[in-house]
Amino acid sequence: MTTLTLTIKKAPFDVMVTGEKNFEIREKSRWMTMRLYDRNGQERKYDFVKFTNGYGKDKPYFIAEFEGFDTIFQIYTTFSNGFRLDLAGEYWRINLGEVVEAGNLRRYRNEHL
Repeated sequence: MTTLTLTIKKAPFDVMVTGEKNFEIREKSRWMTMRLYDRNGQERKYDFVKFTNGYGKDKPYFIAEFEGFDTIFQIYTTFSNGFRLDLAGEYWRINLGEVVEAGNLRRYRNEHL
């Protein structure tokens, strides 16, 4: 099983861990492209995406099924916690399936109340 690991901020984490936001948007940077394609230009195959809110083993995380990726050029949407995406340009959209695991949420929820 292969897992793509990404770090995200609190606002998107909150709506993604619940499944409300079932995608992640990333700039088409060299770094991100290298995570999605190998040196031969072939798409990398992932089973899951692990998102952490911060760095370190004690940080909150969740793991969702990887459902592929595509390119988008604009997105305008607002989520239940007020987190807003208002982007125009060329971005990667990483599509997510079901959240299959979450951890360190108790400490996270207590710190952010």
